[in-house]
Amino acid sequence: MLKRSYNFRAEFFDVDSMGVVWHGNYVKYTEMARCRLLDELGCNYIKMKQKKFALPIVKMDFKFIKPIYFNDEIRIEIVLLDCNTFLKFSYQIFNSNEELLCKANTSQVAVSLQGETLYEIPKILKEILVCNT
Repeated sequence: MLKRSYNFRAEFFDVDSMGVVWHGNYVKYTEMARCRLLDELGCNYIKMKQKKFALPIVKMDFKFIKPIYFNDEIRIEIVLLDCNTFLKFSYQIFNSNEELLCKANTSQVAVSLQGETLYEIPKILKEILVCNT
């Protein structure tokens, strides 16, 4: 199982007037974790574009449990659930007390840069993901 954890801080520009992180920023946090994971594996979005494919998000699901506040240190745990015909990741967001704040899932499909669905993950990415599980 491919699993990583990344730490981030809730910045001032992420919060509303009550100091609570706006729910839309949770999407940004999961994207930051996913980008960091792909960078570490050596197949980030820039490399995918060079190899003539992209991985757009086709589905997202969030369950908000407790709020994130301004300046909170958060840890995002990301797990690869599937990498055959699409990529599916799960996320759990924790505060510094290890309280679960949010659960999420994202799904991505591979498409050519012309927008054609590829129906499976390109070999270069699949090999990297399978080798790191």
